[in-house]
Amino acid sequence: MPILTPRRFPELVRCDAVSKGAMESHVRLYEGYVHKYNQLSEKLSSLQARGPKNGGVGPDIDSVKCDMTFALAAIKNHELFFENLAPHEADEPSGVLAEAIVKSFHSVPQYMIDLKQSCQTARGWAWTAYDLDHDFLFNYSGGSQDSLPVWNSIPILAIDLYGHGYFYDYGNNKMAYVEAIMKAINWGGVAARLEGARAIRAAVVS
Repeated sequence: MPILTPRRFPELVRCDAVSKGAMESHVRLYEGYVHKYNQLSEKLSSLQARGPKNGGVGPDIDSVKCDMTFALAAIKNHELFFENLAPHEADEPSGVLAEAIVKSFHSVPQYMIDLKQSCQTARGWAWTAYDLDHDFLFNYSGGSQDSLPVWNSIPILAIDLYGHGYFYDYGNNKMAYVEAIMKAINWGGVAARLEGARAIRAAVVS
């Protein structure tokens, strides 16, 4: 398994949705997941090298793979979330992204309402994902790092809703945090991920 290196997100210092201290703490948490994944990856390689006759299968591998899945999902979630918070030029979706939102939610305001509702009910994460089968967008709620959107969908936006994301600045007022995050979303980056997801669908369909 490859050894991962934590990514850097220098533009986060220009995001005012959360304080510098809260963001630094959040980035350290992400880096911890990368470190944990690398440790588990090395452990898995060691177990697999033993072979089936020497304990290279069974509950030990099952446990390591389960923990690796959780850690890797946390890494991908946080990287997508941090990418969302780069400086932006537009205050709301526009262009092809807005067209896709209107197709799926009837209007941009309705999409925003639906996303906020997904955030309100989510215990861990909320995502906007592109469905490869049906060419539409949908908002998903998740309760843990590895409760990703359904099969054949590609997340193009993620919002971290664990307490560590908002309690430092907002206390128990999760929705105040959500409002601030949504004002800081780089919709141009979301649009670029949508175009990438559509390119994948076009290649598969053709």
